[in-house]
Amino acid sequence: MGVRIPIEIKKNNKIVKTSALANTGYETDEPEIHIPIALARKTSLTFEALKSERYRVVGTEITTYTLGYVEVRLAIEKGS
Repeated sequence: MGVRIPIEIKKNNKIVKTSALANTGYETDEPEIHIPIALARKTSLTFEALKSERYRVVGTEITTYTLGYVEVRLAIEKGS
């Protein structure tokens, strides 16, 4: 079972609050964060200049976009 934690994602001085799924067992050479397109749009990102890649997943193919570096931090209140 995955663990969901509250986070904030910051890109270009825009911060969006969401939750993240931790401890999925997914490993990469560099840290990655995968977010839905609707959430990426809330950070005011434009997709025209972004690199995209297609991946095969169970039953379909998906397109992902490389957003570059973002700041991610836990969104917990002190004393919690």
